[in-house]
Amino acid sequence: MLELLYLAYFTEREKKVPKVIDCIFNLDTLKYLVQVAWEAKLIPQKPYESVALKLTETGKMLGGWKGHLENPDKKNRAL
Repeated sequence: MLELLYLAYFTEREKKVPKVIDCIFNLDTLKYLVQVAWEAKLIPQKPYESVALKLTETGKMLGGWKGHLENPDKKNRAL
């Protein structure tokens, strides 16, 4: 995951979107595997909640990055 983020960050702007999409795919896979581990009772409730929250926040950041790359002129914040 870190390697993909590094590659996306340092790739030319025109080629960033596919790399960010790869990051999002890997994050979604990680979220799924963590959920499966929790459902199998391999991860206790509290640590699962903490990890799930952080993964969700990371997903929002990646989605925002992708959105900004696809629509650089659009303002993402409503004031």
